[in-house]
Parts: sequence; C-alpha cells; structure tokens
Amino acid sequence: MISFPRRKPLNVVLFLSIFDKKDLRYVTEKFSFIIRILSIFRVSNVTWVNDIGIESLTRLIHSLYEYSILPPYLKKELSMRRELKYVGLLSPLNLPSHPRKAEPIEGELRFGSKGNFGLEITSPCRDCEIMIVDSIKKQGIKYPSYVQYSGPTQKIIDKEDLCPSLSGFVIVGSRNGENPMECLHQIRRKYDNGGTTLIIGPPKGKIIRIVNDCSNKNDLDVNYYNFVPKQGVRDVRAEEALAISLSVLNVIIN
Repeated sequence: MISFPRRKPLNVVLFLSIFDKKDLRYVTEKFSFIIRILSIFRVSNVTWVNDIGIESLTRLIHSLYEYSILPPYLKKELSMRRELKYVGLLSPLNLPSHPRKAEPIEGELRFGSKGNFGLEITSPCRDCEIMIVDSIKKQGIKYPSYVQYSGPTQKIIDKEDLCPSLSGFVIVGSRNGENPMECLHQIRRKYDNGGTTLIIGPPKGKIIRIVNDCSNKNDLDVNYYNFVPKQGVRDVRAEEALAISLSVLNVIIN
C-alpha cells in the first residue's frame, strides 16, 4: 500500500526535557518509540524545543534522527560516532522509502546516494530518487519528486524561538481541555483550512502559560483538548500522550 503525505501539515512540538534521564541507551530507546509513533501517524514535521540547554542531547537527537530516517542500505554510509552506540535498539521504521528486499520491483521508488540504491540497478543518476521500470533488465529512471510519505522532517530550536515558529491552528493536550470527540467537526474544518500543530508539554508543566504567551505575540488559534478523559493514572507521560493524541487526531482529520 502506498502511503502519501497528509493533504495538510500535521506538525508536532515536543520538549527535550521529556528525556528525564540522559543515559545514552535510555534516550535511544525512548527516541525510537517517539519517531516510530510520529511516522505511524504520518506527522509532517516534528520540532524539538531545547528547554534544558544541553548541547550533547541536541547532537544525540539529531544523530538518532539522521540514522532512523535513512533507508537501511544507506545507514552504513554514516560514520559510527558515539551517539550511535545503541542504534541496534532502534525499531525499524519500515517507511515506504525503506524497501525490505534487495531485489528490483517495478514501480518501486528508491533513494540513491553515490550510486547506492540498495541493489544492482542501471540508473541515469547517482544521487537522486529513481523508479524501477524493468525488474528483468534492472533498469530505473530518474523520478522528479518522491511522492510517498518518507517520515517527518525534524528541527531543534531554542525555547526563545518557540513562539515565532507557531502559526495558525494550534492544539494543546490538557487535562482541563475539551473532549476532542465532541469538537471533531470543528477540528476537521480548521485542519482543512491550513493544517495544525500539536504541542505536547514538558514534564514540569506550565504549557498553558507558555502557549498563552505565544498567543499574545502571534495571531494563533489555540485550542485545548483532553485526549484522555477520565484517565486512570495520576500522570500521563509525554510519549504516551503523543501516541494517544495522534491516534484520536488521526481518526478525526482523516
């Protein structure tokens, strides 16, 4: 099945402080869960807010993303730095751009780097996207634009840059928010107008104050929704809130 990007952007904002331990193995495993959730629900862009000011964590998240998003046959081209020590623990994303077999399949799109397309193929270019047009002769043609979903783009910003990065329809998960299923027509309409950004707040809270400050500076349409009404635990972890919120939003905006 071909997975296309969403018709309108579905963006996510997360805070680096959700990594409450800085152990390399712990961060790798937690990032693996998060990037897979983002990919499952075809998130367009993920923005990490560096609210703790640890440069080494910023480098680690960048390296893990770079490794995760690459097709398996291109991963070996990355130099093995310390940040990638536990990449064997990363769950495979299995994106459409991550073919599972090293054999030509007609109509399949593949990324290439330095002539490496993960199989022996005749290609008119070395660093490009190709479509396989003949599986017997192993021939590919240059494809002008990759049309399948290839994972979220990622950027990391300082907390001072959060407000300028937001625009339009913003959704914040909050225990005091409305039930999104009672507002599904409104959510779908606003999403269709220009997409949306989902913000999952930091563990220390204060997300409402942070977003309200942004709303006062920008022309934002901020909406608070409780994606886990009548929750059975005292706290919901950020990665759990992310999975739950995207699951509900996926049903609504589809």
